[in-house]
Formats: sequence, structure tokens, C-alpha cells
Amino acid sequence: MKKEHQNDKKELIMASALRVMTEKGYYGSTMDDIVLDSKMSKGAIYHYYKSKKEVYLGVIESLESKYTQVFAEANLEDTNKRKLKKLFIIVGSQLEKDPTFFKSFSTFWSISRHDEDFRKAIQNMYNRFQKFIELIIVEGIKNKEFKSILDPKISALSLILNIEGVFWFTLFESKDLDAENYIDQVSDYILNASTNPAYSSPEATV
Repeated sequence: MKKEHQNDKKELIMASALRVMTEKGYYGSTMDDIVLDSKMSKGAIYHYYKSKKEVYLGVIESLESKYTQVFAEANLEDTNKRKLKKLFIIVGSQLEKDPTFFKSFSTFWSISRHDEDFRKAIQNMYNRFQKFIELIIVEGIKNKEFKSILDPKISALSLILNIEGVFWFTLFESKDLDAENYIDQVSDYILNASTNPAYSSPEATV
């Protein structure tokens, strides 16, 4: 129970820090801002984190943990193509539910250019996400669902770069295209181009 209570406190701090950073930026925010937003005492927050930097490194870790669980839903799909399509759908859905996560990344990228600890934290998160996608592609090539000419590493990176396209919609508005349509069209284009035309889905063999 004590550990669960600590985790709840940390999640409250993380949520407050993310809201504060979205509003004021990293360099414009302070620990006092996080204290005020969280409605916790300064001593309680410093019990878990000794500095603003520690808090925001914790935010990256918290976001990765949260979205690792969310993206795991994709593995429930019955084909590798559908798993990858599900990833795009999940990203679009999360953008609609809570754009704060996506807005934060432009800030974290900016910080990582000048801070090695943030650069490593972001890099490690991307490496794990890329590996997750890569394993799906490898399995798809193995069962002849995807074209054998695909390079799993390059294909995984390409998918990530296209998924990142949704970040644009957190910064700008378009009258001609929304994030959902972008994700749907881009994912169909990439996945259809990667699919082996000779592959028969499980449904087709029933």
C-alpha cells in the first residue's frame, strides 16, 4: 500500500510538471510552479525529486512507461500489418484524448540539444520504441506477410518518422487536413507498399 501511495504521489507530480512545462516551457518553469499546480507541499515534492531537472527526467520515464503499456495493445492484433496499423490508430486516439504528451516532445527535443542527460533519456526511449516496431516487421518478413527486401531497422525508423508527423498538428492547424486523416492515409500508404501481394491473411485461408 505504501509503494502504491508513493507511486500515486509521483504520478501527481509528473502530471503537474507536464502541465507547467506545456504552459511555461522548461526553462521558464520552476519547482515552485510545480508545487503550486500539484497542491503538494514543497517538502513532499523534494522528498522524491531533488531538482527540477530530476522531475522532468522523471516525466520522460513516466511517459515511456505509460505509452509502452498503451502501445502493447497493438500486439493483440492477429496480423503484423494490423499491429502496425493499430499503432497509428493509437497515436491518433491519444492525440485526441491528451495532446499534452505530444506537445511536450518539442520541448524535450530542444532541451536534449544542450543537456546530455535529457539526450540519453530521449534516445533510450526512441531506441526501445524502434525495437518494438522492428520486431513486428521482422516477424512480418519471416511469415512472408511483408516484402523480403525490407530492412527492418530502416522500415521501423521510417514508421517512427511518419508517426512523429502528428506532432505538427499540436503546433499548427490545417484547414485541409486533420491528424486523424493524416495518420490514416500515411499508414495505409506505407503498409500497402510494404505488404507482400502474395500473402494470404488468416481470414483468407478459413
